[in-house]
Amino acid sequence: MLYGLLAVVLMAMDQSGHYVPRLHSAAGHLAEPVYHAVEWPLRAGRDLLLQFQSRRSLQQENLELRGQLLGQKAELQRLDSLMQENRRLRSLFEGVQGQKFEYRIAELLRVDLDPFSHKVLIDRGSDDGVTEGQAVIDGMGVMGQVEDVHLHFSTVRLISDPNHALPVQINRTGLRTVAFGMGETGSLSLPTVPREADVREGDLLVTSGLGDRFPGGYPVALISRINREEGLSFAQLQARPLAALDRGREVLLISAVQNDETTNSPVADTAATQQETEGEKPE
Repeated sequence: MLYGLLAVVLMAMDQSGHYVPRLHSAAGHLAEPVYHAVEWPLRAGRDLLLQFQSRRSLQQENLELRGQLLGQKAELQRLDSLMQENRRLRSLFEGVQGQKFEYRIAELLRVDLDPFSHKVLIDRGSDDGVTEGQAVIDGMGVMGQVEDVHLHFSTVRLISDPNHALPVQINRTGLRTVAFGMGETGSLSLPTVPREADVREGDLLVTSGLGDRFPGGYPVALISRINREEGLSFAQLQARPLAALDRGREVLLISAVQNDETTNSPVADTAATQQETEGEKPE
């Protein structure tokens, strides 16, 4: 009853003098400091959170930029290494730019892989122009060389044969050595590299271009094992052949051609380097 009477009185006063809006305004002014006091911690918390998030974002961005910088430095080092290899290859090609090579494809007929002999039989012979000692490669690297030639087929001794020796060089440094077969398709031996020579695992071996068999620059193997035993003059090195010695089905026969015959290649012609010695391992 009392509250109802009070409400009627207030309504009458508001109609006559508009006191209620004035009371609302006065109450708002009085409550404003309270609102600010309550809002300040919330606003300060939001500001701190934004600063923290901004700092974390900057730290993450800085970390990403540092990673990109390190990656670019590594890429520059790789490019520098490639430039050095390019200079060595360019010097290897000097003086023999006029010589070209012809590639003839052949298929494997039989594979003989025992510990004492690694040979394959191919479907090309003297009737196809195959000659004894001719270099043989596949799409990945050096396979071996022709040993026996018949009219319609030939025998190829693989580089993994224990009686095979191939002059090679380390592509990164240009160091020349000889890779010997070990009777294993996955390993070659390099017994004549000095113990202190600059050799690293993963170094690429290519044909050195010396002699009368292989042109220089053909990939042969990757260094897979290094043992620098104290007291020995030479390091014990092994390399993994790149060619599919025990898995391939086709090979390419390489033969040098005269300048006026370079358009007659049945597969591809390419500028190459000097040819490579290769043959029987010394007794």
